[in-house]
Amino acid sequence: MRKIVILLFLFLGSQGFASPQDSLVESIFNEMYNQHYSKAEEMLRTKKNDIDSVLFAVFSVDMSYWKNVTGTDTPDYPAFENDLQLLSPTNPTSSTQQAIRLVTLSYQLRYELKRFKLIKAISTRQETKALFTSLNTNEALPPEQQELYELYSALFQYFDNYLKPFFVSDKTENCSKALKTMTGLYQSESRITKTLVAYFLGKTWLKYENDPSNAVGYFQWLTKNFPGNIKFKELLDECNKQLN
Repeated sequence: MRKIVILLFLFLGSQGFASPQDSLVESIFNEMYNQHYSKAEEMLRTKKNDIDSVLFAVFSVDMSYWKNVTGTDTPDYPAFENDLQLLSPTNPTSSTQQAIRLVTLSYQLRYELKRFKLIKAISTRQETKALFTSLNTNEALPPEQQELYELYSALFQYFDNYLKPFFVSDKTENCSKALKTMTGLYQSESRITKTLVAYFLGKTWLKYENDPSNAVGYFQWLTKNFPGNIKFKELLDECNKQLN
């Protein structure tokens, strides 16, 4: 699934993930991950013309996922499904449309796994791989985009292997390699990269690997850096409860 990640980062990496603290991108990101959804949505809506269309789709679907699925005790699944449908291009042909479709498919896969819709998740995985193999793009990435490329490449590797039958010989080995890659990226100096790594690793260790001892440190960091995020605190409490 290498080209899918490269294509996304040719779009996303150029939009300033490594930009200064007061950048528009990081400001929206901070509001969103502190669960200040109304403010983040307003910023995203009013600055839409200043944001790349792929990045706008990423922030929009991520916001909806947090607001309606993972970041609330009263999920609104129909609202997320509606947002996913609205954001996902029909019959994507251009590279931009294909990148946006790949973004929405990645969230659709997470959503289906979270809700144990395994048959649909397998179908979504197949569609993602089919779209991925149809893409052609330059595989060279600027150095500043390398961390995010490695992160999302590892995520795709993990969940692609996670969905394989248990008897596949290299399933465990490939998942372990993906986790090792993400663990190394946790040392990133980029606040956004480090946040994404911490969240993905924490959730993966806690929910998929059933290992709260490896998850707890990530949620401690997230809780400290995003005090407005109630879900991070709940996940930290869940880790501590399982460990005690």
